[in-house]
Amino acid sequence: MRTPKLISNYDYLTDAELASLATRVTDAMRTNTNFPDLNPPFADYEAAALDYIAKQGITANRNASAQQKKEKDEAREVLIVMMRKVSSYINNLTDVSSVQLSSGFLPVADPKSLGNPSAPAWSRLRLSSRPAEILLDFPAVPGAYDYELQIAWETDANNQLIWLSAGTNSSSRGNFYAPVKDGVRYYFRVRARNRRGMSGWSPVSSLIAQVDA
Repeated sequence: MRTPKLISNYDYLTDAELASLATRVTDAMRTNTNFPDLNPPFADYEAAALDYIAKQGITANRNASAQQKKEKDEAREVLIVMMRKVSSYINNLTDVSSVQLSSGFLPVADPKSLGNPSAPAWSRLRLSSRPAEILLDFPAVPGAYDYELQIAWETDANNQLIWLSAGTNSSSRGNFYAPVKDGVRYYFRVRARNRRGMSGWSPVSSLIAQVDA
């Protein structure tokens, strides 16, 4: 019989997804009586969560400074370590699924229930601070261990986009494409993979590149 477990590593989540989960766990644990001897203590978790949530909210603004983004990334790493410790403690404390889930953390999916991953719900191209580069954004897909990225900027004789590989990555974060040409419109799509197969493609996004002379 399979023993239920909570996910303990949330590094795959986007900043917005992590902030949402951190809020959910904070709300669920604040008055939770199932874990009176939580280790690390709830106060330590809450401090890390609230610090990250506040800093993520600031950097969600496009006008955030490089220092603010650095502080957000540092707070993210602290929170992920804290979430790993708390969820691991709960996993070791009890194998009662309802008690585990009362914490607000996410359950590990039953492998038997896993099918092909869902397609990423959106894709986005952004200008990069580095020259001749564009950033490729998309949400993490639960259960996916790999992503296939494609880029296009030309069409064929039937006016269909000619898709080229933009690589693969195990993370939805930190993806980019280079070099790009100034004034050219680029198109981007991505799909997820797990051990059962591939998802469909995400919606296509586009951006006109701007390269400083």
